[in-house]
Amino acid sequence: MNLLLPQTREAIVLAARIVDLHGDRFVDVTLRFDEPGAAPVTSRVSGTECPHDLAEGERVTARLVLGIVTRVVRPGTP
Repeated sequence: MNLLLPQTREAIVLAARIVDLHGDRFVDVTLRFDEPGAAPVTSRVSGTECPHDLAEGERVTARLVLGIVTRVVRPGTP
């Protein structure tokens, strides 16, 4: 898998924490992608691009650009 190419991948939420920086909301989210041997990935995603009520163990779809998670949505969300 080439992380440099824009892609959408399925993952499981390992942890999610809301962060407020100078009035802007972000979500620190740790994901485990559906790939054998893949290490968990932690990213800070804009609050407008990630549900604030993610739960541990929840299945999500993550958008990656240049290997960085830029969006997290629940399956079925456009």
